[in-house]
Amino acid sequence: MPKNYIIGIGGTGSRVVESVVHLCAAGYGPAELTIFLVDPDSGNGNLTRTKTLITEYQKCRANLDRIEGNNLFSTDIKIPEKFVWGIFDTKNTTLSDFINYPLMENKNKELSDFVKVLFTEKELALKLDEGFKGHPAIGAVVMANPPEDEYPFKALWDDIADKKPNDVRVFLVGSVFGGTGAAGFPTLGSEKIFKFNPNKNVIVKEDKTNKSNSVSRILLGGALMLPYFSFENDNNVEEGLFVTSNDFPLATKAALHYYDEKNLGFDQIYFIGDSVTQQVGKFSVGTSTQENRSHYIEIVSSLAAFDFFTQPAIKDVPEKMYFTACRETEEINWDSFPFSRDDRNTKDERNKFKRLLTYMTVFSYSLASYGQKILDSKSDNVQQTWYREHFAYKRPEDEKSHNPHHGSNQDHILDMIKFSSKFLIWITSIDDNTNIVRLIDKKKIVSGEIEAGKEVELFDLELNKAFIARILKETPKRDGDLNYFITEGLNEIQPMDKAMTASSRFCNLFYQGSINFCKNIYNIQ
Repeated sequence: MPKNYIIGIGGTGSRVVESVVHLCAAGYGPAELTIFLVDPDSGNGNLTRTKTLITEYQKCRANLDRIEGNNLFSTDIKIPEKFVWGIFDTKNTTLSDFINYPLMENKNKELSDFVKVLFTEKELALKLDEGFKGHPAIGAVVMANPPEDEYPFKALWDDIADKKPNDVRVFLVGSVFGGTGAAGFPTLGSEKIFKFNPNKNVIVKEDKTNKSNSVSRILLGGALMLPYFSFENDNNVEEGLFVTSNDFPLATKAALHYYDEKNLGFDQIYFIGDSVTQQVGKFSVGTSTQENRSHYIEIVSSLAAFDFFTQPAIKDVPEKMYFTACRETEEINWDSFPFSRDDRNTKDERNKFKRLLTYMTVFSYSLASYGQKILDSKSDNVQQTWYREHFAYKRPEDEKSHNPHHGSNQDHILDMIKFSSKFLIWITSIDDNTNIVRLIDKKKIVSGEIEAGKEVELFDLELNKAFIARILKETPKRDGDLNYFITEGLNEIQPMDKAMTASSRFCNLFYQGSINFCKNIYNIQ
């Protein structure tokens, strides 16, 4: 089986990886996936959010015994012991420090004068551990030699030794218009870093006189993110070394000229963007305040990665390919997403995608609202048919191990509720309060607006029973509500293996109940 790696570069890369993790939680992802992140701005809000999400995903997956038909957390997401390359080991490192410019001025005047031609005094004094502020030329300098024998890169090279040509699939994702992503995507995508690394990736020579016939163990792909969002203006931000969304088109044009001229190591590239540029939050120059709402384009980029991972095996020299994705109509609905390079698979993948995302949304909503209330009841005798059938045991010795309210069982369910709440924030953030994105209806799930760093309140399903049957922005095929979810969903589930932990049975009940409910209420195939 091929090994799959995704490397998110910069803030946009982290946001796409966040989307990847949520789709994997819904069951729409590869069987296994290893994740790296690259960002010098260790306090970046998008980076922190994604790092936390990955560790919470792993915790939920480890504590869940899934019954047949349960797709939750089906992807085995792996991370190295250190899975973020922050580039710098010390705080407040400047470009001047990194290239040892003071010594250069004393020892090599010609070289220091050349550096002054390339970089301004402000650029030389820029603190790089807060990102590259939209100056990819700086980032390209400091990312040109990643530490091959240190994590996270060591994990890749440890995996590669016994693999066949094109058997390790590495997918990079970053923006073309910012700083870290625009610098890291072409730099890490150069032939010498991954594709034909002379130290780590032994090349199988087919023709010693013609390098183009060499075969690498790595199939290198990537999603190059073109401009797709904008920020709310902040007139209080002082002038400095950074770019705003107004600068994106010019930065993109310059970057694409560079890509056109350079012979990079990519075998396949996906170009993805959106001309409408919906706002994703307030402008930030970096650190913890750079935390943006999710965007449907990040789902498109995740689907590009999954398409890359699931393509048939390639034995010889890969054919260079590129794919493009952008808005074709004013409206974004379930039919708008590109799923596969093979048109024959598109319909099945589209149905699967809608089905699993709907299941996951109903599961998360029912668990985080109704399920949380059941757990908060602190009662060993919850008077619900489904609860009594699956958790009411008469033997005293069974009470703790089969009680969802007890110890680790409750902790594991609360972990799942916490992740489910984050999933709901992510999926509803894509709804921009217009009729452009017609997927999940935020107004039937979240009370109030979604803002970075603020708690989000879900509607109480016991007070808004019909909302669970109205989460899709389309007309359901029949009426339903929370009572219907309980009677036709939870109450219809057959008893499970009593050796299974109470927490796993509780989560399986809500997921299977969501499947039963969705099949009856929504137009899904």
